[in-house]
Amino acid sequence: MTVCSTSRPSPNFDARQRPIDLVVLHYTGMQSLAAALDRLTDPAPKAGRYPGPWQSPAIDPETDLSRVSAHYVVARNGEIFALVDEEARAWHAGASFWRGLEGVNHNAIGVEIENGGHDFGLPDYPPPQIAALNALVWDILARRRLPVSAVVGHSDVAPGRKADPGEHFPWADLGAAGVALWPDFKAGTPGRGLAGPGSESVEVLGLQEALAGIGYGTAATGLYCERTQACVAAFQRRFRPERIDGLLDGQTLDRVTAVLELSLLMSLPRRSS
Repeated sequence: MTVCSTSRPSPNFDARQRPIDLVVLHYTGMQSLAAALDRLTDPAPKAGRYPGPWQSPAIDPETDLSRVSAHYVVARNGEIFALVDEEARAWHAGASFWRGLEGVNHNAIGVEIENGGHDFGLPDYPPPQIAALNALVWDILARRRLPVSAVVGHSDVAPGRKADPGEHFPWADLGAAGVALWPDFKAGTPGRGLAGPGSESVEVLGLQEALAGIGYGTAATGLYCERTQACVAAFQRRFRPERIDGLLDGQTLDRVTAVLELSLLMSLPRRSS
């Protein structure tokens, strides 16, 4: 890596089974940077070491937790920590799907961004942190010869299960820096609703096909199912964060179309598993 980083090795990794073609951005979602680094490098995490709103206060403190990690952590002050070698599989995305592939840990570089997340008020991301993140992602994309469409959020690959890096994350700033997909959206208002849970139509089918074309895990059934709603909400969280309801309206459809058109120009060919 050419961007300056601090080594903080994690033992939580194993071998990849696919080539790297994705960068997944997360927030740490913990009370502090120290707690996040401890959690991401702990070879035998116990519930008692990481209390928080994500678990019951009555939980046995000796309860085993899942081992997790990431390749990098970007602190609020801009410091970058390197935890796992890029050539190894870090454990950051969990159950996930993108561009036809399940389990994206096998083909993704995971970047955790220090932020308390929704459990701690979803703080803004300060400029020094975003500047460092942009430099890191630029370096990864350049070295790996990946398009900006390779950069996604955890909520994109795990819709309905994860919401990070959250609606306060400045995706437009990353787009302006040339390290994430961000079309030049036309001005407009959400407008009237077009579809929602239970709807079944050719318009819903077209939406599902468009979301799948971007990378989301929607099946082309024509029925506005729970999975479709979760994927629409994930799309809105990233590309229309001022209104996240999982419902299809005119503005959401316009933005899905714009993102699909741009991503098709920039995405790598899909690989089979």
